[in-house]
Amino acid sequence: MSQTAAQSIRDFDLLEMPMEGVAAYWLSLKKLVGNRRNFKGLDQEAEFTSEPFVRHLLEITFSGDMDEERIRRCAAARGDLLRGELERRLDLMRVAVLDVAGGENPLRTMARIAARYPVPPITTEKALGYAQELLRQAGEKPPAERFFDVSHRLQDDRLVVALLFYVLLSRHHGRMACRPFLEHLGSRFFADGMALVADGFDVPFVRKWLKKHKQVLLDDVRDKMSMSVELALGIKARLGYDDVFRIARSYMR
Repeated sequence: MSQTAAQSIRDFDLLEMPMEGVAAYWLSLKKLVGNRRNFKGLDQEAEFTSEPFVRHLLEITFSGDMDEERIRRCAAARGDLLRGELERRLDLMRVAVLDVAGGENPLRTMARIAARYPVPPITTEKALGYAQELLRQAGEKPPAERFFDVSHRLQDDRLVVALLFYVLLSRHHGRMACRPFLEHLGSRFFADGMALVADGFDVPFVRKWLKKHKQVLLDDVRDKMSMSVELALGIKARLGYDDVFRIARSYMR
């Protein structure tokens, strides 16, 4: 793939990209290799792909001699791991949103967050210290500042600090103080949940919304992973473009 094409998919992400976009990505790879008997262009594609599941799938499908059954097993194992990590990060966001809604003590928020890890990625003292520093800077720096961002792509320690910041901000200045930051957040799940809280929806409703929407997102990612496996295997099997497109269409509404 050309450097220009590689740049265009730098931010490729299965959670954020619609099913049609994921299908278009794989169909573009089929066009790239055509009916050639080698996959030289695809084994290099992993270098330019930031999406962890897609990168892994490219590596196991086009960079070695694994058979279809082994590729499926490896893809399933990687998919389970990545969805588990995504679910935990969404759970952390859910904890923070509900604690903002309930005006919870940040120490209790941190305790709930730490319970989601075998070993917390950051100590309570450090996390609260960094979050309090963000709170001090909130009046001086623009809401779009990256330190205020919340996204499933963040490293766990940064995500924990950012979530504690919003709990602290709402506790000290009220829920509406979070409003200016929401449009700049990388996570729509967190931003939409916080918007419900700021709009005055009651806690039981917000709790149910977060639980349902989290499952919708996880199911959607699972389906995109399943389609990606089938499309990658279809390309490996040298199916024609029309057949690869038919596989993709099977997953689209």
